Amino acid sequence: MRMFIAADLPESVCMALAETSAQLREAVSGRFVSPDSFHITLAFLGDVFAGDVSHAACALQRACASCEPFEVSLADFGTFGKRSKATLWQGFDRCDELCNLADQVRGCLRGNGISFDDKKFLPHVTLMRGADLSGGQLPMPQRAQGAVTRVCLYRSDLSGPHPVYEAWETVELQA
Repeated sequence: MRMFIAADLPESVCMALAETSAQLREAVSGRFVSPDSFHITLAFLGDVFAGDVSHAACALQRACASCEPFEVSLADFGTFGKRSKATLWQGFDRCDELCNLADQVRGCLRGNGISFDDKKFLPHVTLMRGADLSGGQLPMPQRAQGAVTRVCLYRSDLSGPHPVYEAWETVELQA
């Protein structure tokens, strides 16, 4: 099953991202990510054998054991890919706690023998895929901040018209 570990976003950040997404709909064509799917991917595991899911969940628990809630702040847009078929995302201001959490998650996954995409961590939320950015001006991204309090191991189902994410393990960060 296809899985990833992600930080869930505070409501204030999700609301700002949803507003930005609504403004983008008037300016850019492409496939928009549903606001209820916004998250910060800490580690993309890809296909995980059923027998390894519990090891991934243990890695998540261990990585978050000493992590307290922390503030994140939305920043500017960024892209992956070509301007005519880009992935458009909104990033975050530098947050050492978020970067440290991603490092801890990845280290615990490695320690449990769970493979993952080892690309450099770039904290962002994907807003659109297949975006045509070749013409027109993008609206100014909405800014917001809030506390990350939960990290989840998600299963992603890509079989339908839109991705569906199901939380398999949830860790509440403790103050």
